[in-house]
Amino acid sequence: MNYLGMRARLTLFLIVAPVVLWVLFGTLGDRAASKISSRFGSRILAGGDGKFAEAAPFVKRRLDDAVVLATAACLLGLAHRRLAVLASRRLRPPGLWIVQGWSVFVCLNVFAAVAARTVLFWCLLYTGKQHVNNFTQWHIKQGMMAEIEAPSQAVLLGASQTRSQIDAKVLNERLGRKIWTTELHFPGSSCYDMILCLERIPKVHLDYAITYLSEGSFYSESGSGRLMYFFGFRDLPGYWALGPGRPEFDHYSVCGLLGDVFPLYRVWEPLTDRVRGWKLEDQEQARYDASLESDLESRARRVAKGYSLGPASRFQQRAFAEFCKLCRARGCRLIICCGHFSPILGRVLDPALRADMMAFLREQAAQDPNLVLLDESQLPPQSEGDYDDLAHVNLAARARFSQYIAGVLEQLASAKPPQSPDKVQQPLAKQTPPLLRARTP
Repeated sequence: MNYLGMRARLTLFLIVAPVVLWVLFGTLGDRAASKISSRFGSRILAGGDGKFAEAAPFVKRRLDDAVVLATAACLLGLAHRRLAVLASRRLRPPGLWIVQGWSVFVCLNVFAAVAARTVLFWCLLYTGKQHVNNFTQWHIKQGMMAEIEAPSQAVLLGASQTRSQIDAKVLNERLGRKIWTTELHFPGSSCYDMILCLERIPKVHLDYAITYLSEGSFYSESGSGRLMYFFGFRDLPGYWALGPGRPEFDHYSVCGLLGDVFPLYRVWEPLTDRVRGWKLEDQEQARYDASLESDLESRARRVAKGYSLGPASRFQQRAFAEFCKLCRARGCRLIICCGHFSPILGRVLDPALRADMMAFLREQAAQDPNLVLLDESQLPPQSEGDYDDLAHVNLAARARFSQYIAGVLEQLASAKPPQSPDKVQQPLAKQTPPLLRARTP
């Protein structure tokens, strides 16, 4: 009797708790958020590292997330208990245990699917800017895009060079009240990966997409490890439609599909990284850094062997053309920085790669008035001393480059929006503000 009473009380709690939480949030949510932000606002903003501008709205939305997570946990707990009761009336061990085990597994996956849509879940996995899983950090920034209150938004997409060259904090300090910029790079991203990232951005008022391209974007023999995070069943038609040279359908691709079926699988690595802590991650990074040649000239010669023209590079060019179409369909201007590597690596790369990349990008710009092509000659010059390694610039160079991009955004924001492709009569260069017009190197 005592046991049955406890079960009844637990069931009642699971039913009543969500109702009470929503009532409390509706009546006291603003007051609680105000008190928390007034006491801890400076720490919250410092921890946000420029991802949001005000503490109170951020806190209130996290309280909302907490109520959503608690509600999901209670409802799934009720569903599991109901199924367990029905199974106990019809089955005996071991069949009963199998059904109950599957019930727990399904409930955990449903909870993971709900949790992954909240910023709070990913914030709980955050362990510091330098010690956090890349997918965790990407999801925090991606989820917060829908919460930004600004007349328009911009997004930084691409590989680590985009993040290295352009500081979203610099852009937001200068333009945040008019254009809020969110940095959504992902290390090692190819042009095809940029499609997957763009398709997973919230449907916000996005006016600008900005990327920094170099030979690595098209010609490197990079793996397809990002597919395990971003690839899914909805991407299969486009994956096959882009033709030959596509990334090999390997275990990373299979992992992406599994993540669609079992949401818990997709968040498993961030969860385990949070449990293990950042020290193990740092040790792995330290071992990798130690394996690299200290002589940048030698490293450059080795790295250069992995860049070549071929079916894979043509696939990436077709993927980038599709990325341009997606930006145009979404109504956001695509700003392309025609960047490069450190001169140390640039000197040993096949010059044909650069020529091929520039010819392709200029052809795209000539056909697409939605595209703003910033040629290397227009970008702030960068010497060997501006680079920390073969691909990433130091903080001083990053600050200069970010201020330049802020100026580009200011000029574009004050200019007339581009016409639709069927109405364009003049060459792109004549429609583009003077700062952005192509110049002969």
